[in-house]
Amino acid sequence: MFRKILYPTDFSPSAKGALEYIKKLKDAGTEEVILLHVYDERNIEIHWEVESELHPDESIERAKHDVVKKMLEKSYAKLKELEDEIAHLNFKTELIVEEGIPYQKIIEVAKQNDVSLIVMGSHGERGIVEKLFGSTTGRVIAHGDTTVLVAKPRNGNNH
Repeated sequence: MFRKILYPTDFSPSAKGALEYIKKLKDAGTEEVILLHVYDERNIEIHWEVESELHPDESIERAKHDVVKKMLEKSYAKLKELEDEIAHLNFKTELIVEEGIPYQKIIEVAKQNDVSLIVMGSHGERGIVEKLFGSTTGRVIAHGDTTVLVAKPRNGNNH
């Protein structure tokens, strides 16, 4: 039924809880899981400004490039850890790290890869961007065409 699943994660506890549902979907015929992390481009400027203050001799473009590169490498390593966690289930997996507006990239990757289900946590880290503009999960549901399974944290903690 849900042969190919997209698992977008921000590495929050809520997103980690969603991984447990993916493990259970193996018995329902899931064959492939795409693990996706989108680094919110709206957060990049803050990080490179701090980095440029620490290294004033470096050009702005170089500081931006270095910050983005470090973030994407760190995100890929975390996705690799999640892939290792589900390796025993023998899913075909793909790891994707993008930068952009998270809900837009999630919808875009779902369409490009013809996924049948998106499995994601009910809420993320609740940064300032999410507080101002609404949850990524809510926007994926509202603007996307793919079925979304929303996993709430099991411990009853909604933060």
